[in-house]
Amino acid sequence: MQGAWWALGIAVASIAALAYYAFVVLPARIHRWRCDGLRAFARLIELRTQGRYGNAEPMAELASAVALRLGIRLHERRQMELAVYLRDIGMVAIPYYILNKPTPLTPAERELMRRHAEIGASVTEQIPGLWHVAPIVRLHHVVYSKQPDAPLAAHLISALEDWIRIAESADADTASSVLKQGAGARYHPVVVQAILSEVQQRALSSGQVLTRSAALWL
Repeated sequence: MQGAWWALGIAVASIAALAYYAFVVLPARIHRWRCDGLRAFARLIELRTQGRYGNAEPMAELASAVALRLGIRLHERRQMELAVYLRDIGMVAIPYYILNKPTPLTPAERELMRRHAEIGASVTEQIPGLWHVAPIVRLHHVVYSKQPDAPLAAHLISALEDWIRIAESADADTASSVLKQGAGARYHPVVVQAILSEVQQRALSSGQVLTRSAALWL
């Protein structure tokens, strides 16, 4: 009888271990493999645009931390991270001279640039297993006052992308001021608060400073 209980215990433990691997370990590994693959796309856009677009390295980690503060669920956080790497893939369809134009864009050129989000979403829909990421890519420049019900992950990327861009070109204080001024209009107010809380905590704990993309120095 005791041997039967031991056999049952071993069987249950084996099933539990297999379930843990199938539902926890394997999905996490698949996600990391996807991120590693998509990172190459982001770097391609970064190099093609002289570092102006596509830089995903600082955003991916910071976006995940902010998403945790917002209580975004794990599978949605993973979708958001994939969208960070894919958000500018539509730039491949934008002429090189527009992407790297040193002077202000004309209205027609700005309109063409705006199409990169829709193009990127269309490309994402064609990648096996990533169709669910396309709505975030499509709305990664979402304006809160126009689409308040857009996915929270899209609002997060929209605000965080602006914060990082301004912090790199000016400083973190200026970037935070821009987000505060735009909260409730340009940016989701809850997202703004979460971003500012996260960057403030990092500044206080480590003095971490965002550095410019390596592509800017090529």
